[in-house]
Amino acid sequence: MKLWAKRATHTAGVLVAAAGLALAASAPASAAPPNTATGLKATGLIPANPLVASAFPGTSPNHAASLNLPPLLTTGAVDTAAGPTTASATVSGLNISLSPLASLTAGTLTSNCSYNSVTGVVSADSNIENGKVVLLGTPIFLTPHPTPNTTLTLPGLATLILNRQTTGPDGTVTVDALSVSLVSGLENVVLATSTCNAATLS
Repeated sequence: MKLWAKRATHTAGVLVAAAGLALAASAPASAAPPNTATGLKATGLIPANPLVASAFPGTSPNHAASLNLPPLLTTGAVDTAAGPTTASATVSGLNISLSPLASLTAGTLTSNCSYNSVTGVVSADSNIENGKVVLLGTPIFLTPHPTPNTTLTLPGLATLILNRQTTGPDGTVTVDALSVSLVSGLENVVLATSTCNAATLS
């Protein structure tokens, strides 16, 4: 009787372990977050949730005729889109008041990213057309197609990061065409953001 009980207990343990392995094998992997694109987001004294945001899976493309965050900034048309392996964002007609004596303007800001399923690599890029800072009447022109994470510091006013790119532990890449930090971080604005996962979403 004792021998039978031991065998039954052993058999039950094997069955439970096997069932656990089967469930683990059949359980789906954690779903990747969506590819996304955002026209503008801001934190600080004048906050703004992500505006003109697209996502895949989700809603895409999206468009706004203009954006206005008084007294900080205005834009013209904003367009975003996201797909199974790509994301892109475009902001036109940007005008930011850095201070009563300084402003930043740009004709067009764009960012894009894409996942290559063959190489398993996410690539990203951004561009600033006709961008400039005017400080006390003197223009400082922003380089189009800047190298990633190009930084321009305006002492006492702002820090600009052009083509800001970050890569997550899972290979996800985020690119911002322009990041603006005003007055030691009291206001932060990010424009034309695209994020792509290192995976094909469908």
